[in-house]
Amino acid sequence: MSKHIVLRDEGVPERLVVLRLGVNTLTDEALAFTCATSHAELGLYAFSVLELPNGDWEELARARPELRRRPKVLEAYGPDLLRSGFPLLPTSERLHWSVVLSEPTPEQFARVRPHFHGPVDNPVWEGR
Repeated sequence: MSKHIVLRDEGVPERLVVLRLGVNTLTDEALAFTCATSHAELGLYAFSVLELPNGDWEELARARPELRRRPKVLEAYGPDLLRSGFPLLPTSERLHWSVVLSEPTPEQFARVRPHFHGPVDNPVWEGR
């Protein structure tokens, strides 16, 4: 069964962040679960990242208030992901992107994981 995916008409962002949901954010198990959910919804294996518009943390926090509740984030660079063969699709609402994997395997997870640096301190965390 084919799925209808609505994409925004936007260029690839320079900086992306992953909201850190604990130490297991990019484990094989967490990525497998996220990819399975994405496949059920979109028909492709992917996980969510957020664009950091022009490096503006406040703008991202206004658009995604949950960012303020996370003390740490992981960062990646969009062009690096593309060069390594991981498509970025502008899915869902503004600033939301999906990193697409060819298949949800430990090998693919091991390939994508090194692109995410951190955890780094979240400069807009409410607990500061």
